[in-house]
Amino acid sequence: MGASSGSAAAVEAAAPKRQGWFRKIVPWMLGIGVLAYLFTQVPLVDAWEATRSADITLMLSASLGAVTCWFWLESGAFSFLFTRLHTPFSWKEARSLRGSTYVLTPINWNLGTAAIILYLRRSKGINALEATSTMLFYGSIDGLVLASLTFVGLAMMPASPAVEQFQRIAGWAALAQLGFMAVLMADAPAWSWLEKLRSISLLRSYRVAGWREILTLVGIRTVYFCVFALYFWVGARSFHVELPLAVSIATMAVILLAQGLPITPAGLGTLQAAMLYFWKPYGAEASVLAFALAFPVCVTLSRILLGLVYVRDIRERLRQAS
Repeated sequence: MGASSGSAAAVEAAAPKRQGWFRKIVPWMLGIGVLAYLFTQVPLVDAWEATRSADITLMLSASLGAVTCWFWLESGAFSFLFTRLHTPFSWKEARSLRGSTYVLTPINWNLGTAAIILYLRRSKGINALEATSTMLFYGSIDGLVLASLTFVGLAMMPASPAVEQFQRIAGWAALAQLGFMAVLMADAPAWSWLEKLRSISLLRSYRVAGWREILTLVGIRTVYFCVFALYFWVGARSFHVELPLAVSIATMAVILLAQGLPITPAGLGTLQAAMLYFWKPYGAEASVLAFALAFPVCVTLSRILLGLVYVRDIRERLRQAS
């Protein structure tokens, strides 16, 4: 009786571990599955030949330059955001925080955001809910900027029914995001259900922020994503893909969304599928896929190299805060 009870307890204890491993393995399996399908459309050997003929020096230079630019812009945005909504937060400290998350993100895509929330709690005494609210507000700015840039990029492309339809969707998405933020920030109308929505702790940052904060962050993030579009444009050309800048701007939001989908690790497979779908009219499919495979590798390595410079400083700051 005791032996069978012990066996049952062991089985029950092992079940969560198996489920944990299953949840970790499934995203990798999905990502590899998507890549395997893409290689049935574009042979791996062709993608490899396209990589060998690419201008790797230009690709690496563009990656290092873009990552450095993104780093300065993001850390500046963090310094402004946390100072305005919470407590004084220097640009130097923001650089150390953002740099350290560059090292963590390749391990787990969501680990970078979690590390920011944890750091704000341990070093600044900002509770996790408030920090999460701030990151949600920051994400809303990104949504507004990406939808607006997609609208502009589509406006720069030759007119067609499909382009006009997607442009309308992007325009309405931008207006909806702006309207959502405006309603949360305003005091009117004072409908009871709306007041309850505004009082939710997770939306606190929308109530604290003002239009100065929104306009400043929109400016910073617009430059940030314009650098992304420019990087796609230059990087694609290093693989002999003649990607128009307007197409880079117009498709950037969907491509970044595909990369951020939580169904595969860091957009493995989904990123490559999105780039191949949108960009294949502008170059050989093997070249598009080769760039799509090289892009996350080059960016990740560049971020890790930059982030390692700041790991020691952030550890020292956390030690002093404890």
